[in-house]
Amino acid sequence: MTAKVYATVVLATLLLSGGTPIQAAPTHASVYSAQQQTKKVTGKITDSSGEPVIGATVTVKGTKTVAVTDANGNYTINAPAGSQLEVTYVGFAPRTINVGKGGTYDITIREDEHTTGEVVVTAMGIKKEKKALGYAVTELNSAEILKNKNTNVINSLAGKVPGLNITQSSGAAGAGATIVMRGANSTAEGRSNQPLFVVDGVIYDNSTQVTGNSGTDGMTRNNTTFSNRAMDINPEDIADISVLKGAAAAALYGSRAADGAIIITTKKGEAGSVRIDYTGKVSSSFHTNLPETQKTFGRGFYTNNGVFSDQTYESWGKAYTGTETLYDNIGGFFQSGRIFDHNVSVSGGSKNNSFYLSLSNFDQEGIVRKTGYDKTTVRFNGEQKYNKLTIGANVTYSIAKTAKTLTSGGLWGSGGTGTMNALYSWPLTEDMSHYQNDNGTKYRLFDGVWELADDMENPYWILNRDKMKDKTQRFTGGLSMHYDITSWWDVTGRLGYDNYTTDAYTYIAPGSVVSSMYQNGRLAKSDFRYEYWSTNFMTNFHKRFGDFDMHLMAGTTAENTKRLSQTHWGYNFITSGTVSFNNIAKTNQFFKDGTSRKRLVGFYGEYGVSYKNMAYLTVTGRNDWSSTLPVKEHSYFYPSVSGSFLFSELLPKDSPISYGKVRASWAKVGKDADPYATLTYVTSPMIYGNYVGVGNQYTAGNAYLKPEIQTAWEIGLEMRFLNNRIGFDWTYYHSSTENQIAQPRLSNANGYILSSINSGSVINKGMEVSITGKPILKKDFRWETALNFSYNRGTLGTFLDGVGMFYPTDAQFGSVKSASVPNGGNFMALVGTRYEYEHDADGNEIIGGRYLVDPNTGLYKFHNSGNDVVGNREPKLIGGFANTLTYKDLSLSFLLDFRLGGDVFNGTSQYMVGNGLSPLTLENNREKATVTGVVQTFDAQGKPTATTDFDKTYEASQSYTFGSTTYDGKAMIQRYWNNYASQSYNFIQKVNWLKLRSISLTYDLTSLISRQNIIKRLSVNLTGQNLFTITNYKGMDPEVSTAGGTGGSGATGIDFCSVPSVRSVTFGVNVSF
Repeated sequence: MTAKVYATVVLATLLLSGGTPIQAAPTHASVYSAQQQTKKVTGKITDSSGEPVIGATVTVKGTKTVAVTDANGNYTINAPAGSQLEVTYVGFAPRTINVGKGGTYDITIREDEHTTGEVVVTAMGIKKEKKALGYAVTELNSAEILKNKNTNVINSLAGKVPGLNITQSSGAAGAGATIVMRGANSTAEGRSNQPLFVVDGVIYDNSTQVTGNSGTDGMTRNNTTFSNRAMDINPEDIADISVLKGAAAAALYGSRAADGAIIITTKKGEAGSVRIDYTGKVSSSFHTNLPETQKTFGRGFYTNNGVFSDQTYESWGKAYTGTETLYDNIGGFFQSGRIFDHNVSVSGGSKNNSFYLSLSNFDQEGIVRKTGYDKTTVRFNGEQKYNKLTIGANVTYSIAKTAKTLTSGGLWGSGGTGTMNALYSWPLTEDMSHYQNDNGTKYRLFDGVWELADDMENPYWILNRDKMKDKTQRFTGGLSMHYDITSWWDVTGRLGYDNYTTDAYTYIAPGSVVSSMYQNGRLAKSDFRYEYWSTNFMTNFHKRFGDFDMHLMAGTTAENTKRLSQTHWGYNFITSGTVSFNNIAKTNQFFKDGTSRKRLVGFYGEYGVSYKNMAYLTVTGRNDWSSTLPVKEHSYFYPSVSGSFLFSELLPKDSPISYGKVRASWAKVGKDADPYATLTYVTSPMIYGNYVGVGNQYTAGNAYLKPEIQTAWEIGLEMRFLNNRIGFDWTYYHSSTENQIAQPRLSNANGYILSSINSGSVINKGMEVSITGKPILKKDFRWETALNFSYNRGTLGTFLDGVGMFYPTDAQFGSVKSASVPNGGNFMALVGTRYEYEHDADGNEIIGGRYLVDPNTGLYKFHNSGNDVVGNREPKLIGGFANTLTYKDLSLSFLLDFRLGGDVFNGTSQYMVGNGLSPLTLENNREKATVTGVVQTFDAQGKPTATTDFDKTYEASQSYTFGSTTYDGKAMIQRYWNNYASQSYNFIQKVNWLKLRSISLTYDLTSLISRQNIIKRLSVNLTGQNLFTITNYKGMDPEVSTAGGTGGSGATGIDFCSVPSVRSVTFGVNVSF
């Protein structure tokens, strides 16, 4: 972004405001006579510890003259002698002083010890005092979000909110992330299980749109990372975020908030003169851990009879002699990434209006060459008051471009390998960067020996010849009107709109390693369009009767959602050098499109009553009508009830307990089906080889589906001690989502892969704790700290007989898949292959006993199912520990993020053991390998008839015969490691970690330039992210999710040939005018 662009924004804003800065409203002559001339009054607002209060409002009582304190707590206002100044700030008791003859008034305000006035944004944008809530809500302000700013706002929440489990897909530029709140609730494949996002009252789609599929639309080798759409939000625009975690908290939003809600409020202008803020950051990023490689044995393999061959990419060959040149192909593949991040905003207003206009650009070059992510956003927020009527509007436009690369191979045997697959198996004696000959033709290691389709693709060829990119343009807007009919009755109407289009482009160059029919090139373009409209109307009544305070709210909402996908692809370019559909024969071009629509109408209401501002009770109800359910079932009602009691109101004023509250809630929330789940239909045309046709969809429809119903309750305790110096918040919750819209697998004879049925339940229960403290509060030194931790246990209840496992994604990596196990099993299980154990006299496996050995192979025998539960991805405990230390104008803040327990599949290690590059294969220097177990024979009933101990050490210099085959010792050791690599258990690890998520040093320079009128605030900062991780995990990064584009709980806990995560160092400057 250029300086001219920013200058244009500032100029346009000044013109919109009439060409002059907006000033505070003048004092009315009817209040002060001519003799009462106003004068400039200045001063500083501080808290009881002497720290400046930023954003406090200073008002000349009885007038519209208002000022807001700056970053140093300073204010300037025009006021006549004899008037009064009133200072207000959320959480502090108001204070009024008299203006005398002096011109400077420093004012100290104190926290309200017994009646917290904290206001949070709840469902439907309703603001409530936090003390009135009967459920847990966590609120983060802009400063907390930006301390470890990430262009993906989801990642900025990591470690800060108890109960949130956040996983980033990889370290690739533009990679998405998933967020699950208090565990996942739905088993159906593709269900996001992520909370609802609401931005300024408009529901905001956070889908991860995966474009392309190698089995249907020809996007061969399209296994890569995708962005979740919450990345379109500019974090600098956010004023605060409210996280509604319980069913009662989000019940008014209806079925879309069954998994919780994240309410984002963006910034507004403040009363006073026009303010210009600029934030600039430059960042360098570096890869974290990379997999180690063995440097003892080279390329090659041994046949069963001991004949050596070097015609392979695997590293089971002869030992290096020391004369070879070994290349660091893995380390040399990555580069230092960089980020340029610019944000400028112009804001202002008076008592009756405000505006906020921002422009931002985030430009990232990834650690993988030729990859990057570029996002530009423009936002306008405005509000105007006309007596009893308030009109608000917000508009946002964003455009995000991603250049990416294939990370792993295409699905269903379509051919080809991705950059990471090849990278983690490329022989060390071969320079991987040599991907083309001097004449520009492709360099192949086995040119003339192997067919191209059987080759392994060079990652540099993929980066330089094949192209994968996408562009998303998004427009969101909201219009609201609020009218105060009387002092106790008001009405509000809202209109929301969200629309985005993602254009994806994939080009596979001629000569690439793919199936033979596509080797002369392929071109594919996909368009995905999302459109959402909503209308909302509600009315509120609020009355006080003596000691009782009552409110009543009723409203209605209508939502319309449309999704459209179109793909055009073709293969076999007629002439070289022209990448165009015009260069592909019409007979080799294909089209596919699909549309889905959904309508949801709801009526809702809320009744609340409080007694003496210490006891609160709230009851809500909502009825939804969903177009995705059958007519007989499309209407469903769900209620909630919550309450809180402030027992601290009964304590003496000198009690060490500053604030104490107990709370409880119970709620039911409905959850409808995906569009067309009740119907069975054929798919649009697909290509299989040289044939084009239509077929059944994968999932059979069910015309009798009912909505899922989640019943949840929670209890909590909030306490603060020693004048709010110490805070404690504890929550225990339990939820059961019945009537699961499950999708069990069917036999092939049915003609479908899945079916939709109502059966079973998902049960989540857990605990959340947050502790806050202010250990030191001195005039020049301040230390604030916050600790949070939580756990969740997600299991499946009883399902219909014959219902097997559920898979939240169709992605499988190595020998492992993520799965949910019915009838008491874990929701976030891992299933895969394992060795079979010895059987007892009744034919039952002795789990944890000795392994069975196959007498025909001399190696461990695999259990027949090949789909056994081998792990549980759900951690036992997650949390974060944040600290901020401030000395005068210098501030140091850091955030530690930790996790205890939970299994991770180290698929990268499995892959490298299989190809011989892993250091694990150096055991005994490949001279010998030992197999210890038992050999058993069984009768027709599966009971053992004979058990024989087996203990054999294979030596490289010997030969061994099993059945009719004789194996050379070196081949036998190679077979031993292939057998080892095929057991998933060998690569499942219970993981603990402690991450330095971020550390930031900020120096506020405002005091050094305070005499200048142009610059109002200036600070510089240095930030490091993910600088170190302490973990027992032996792989690259236990936090990443290999398939960031998958739905549900996705591939969280599966680390398979991913782009490594990154650590970064950022320098930033913040300046206000």
